[in-house]
Amino acid sequence: MEKGKFGIRMSFYAVAAFIFAILGYSTALILLAGVVIVGEKNEWAGRQVIQAICLQFVSGVVGTFFGLFDFFYRIPIFGTVWGTIVSIMESVIAIIILVFAIIGLVKVAKGKEAGVPLADRFANWAYGKITVKQQPVYQQPMQQAQPMQQPMQPVQQAQPMQPVSQAQPMQQAAPAADVCANCGNPLNGGAFCTKCGTPAAK
Repeated sequence: MEKGKFGIRMSFYAVAAFIFAILGYSTALILLAGVVIVGEKNEWAGRQVIQAICLQFVSGVVGTFFGLFDFFYRIPIFGTVWGTIVSIMESVIAIIILVFAIIGLVKVAKGKEAGVPLADRFANWAYGKITVKQQPVYQQPMQQAQPMQQPMQPVQQAQPMQPVSQAQPMQQAAPAADVCANCGNPLNGGAFCTKCGTPAAK
């Protein structure tokens, strides 16, 4: 832990603050706070001293609160019961404050934050350090990918099958041309070509 302007380690101031809070030395605690906050001007040590002051302040507030009902002690029978209740409650609160003070003392001796509930928030606020609580991030469950549905295509009606046309009868061979197969001279119905004498094809 680093040393301050007066050559004293910052953890010493924090430890001393919690010792004063445990012993109930409120005046010494206030003086120590002045030295740390005004003299040393160390933020970490200042926040730890403020937390110790908060513990001492709670103890004083509890005592003052119960002191407002001192007239209950004058009531017969009830005064005895009230005194027992107050004694028990003050003892429980004193034990709680003592536990937090010891825990804070151990932590600051190691150079860590005291972490006194609520008091640490007030100390951060006093130094302008506002901690924003992070909101948990909820992830939506992944939806199963649905297969893309292809648009239904209209069913084409089957074309009526056309009856297979019966094979056309083979065209009869064209009648033999009435010309000579050798020279192409018209035969004019004759059995032989008049030009070359070739017999006509039958």
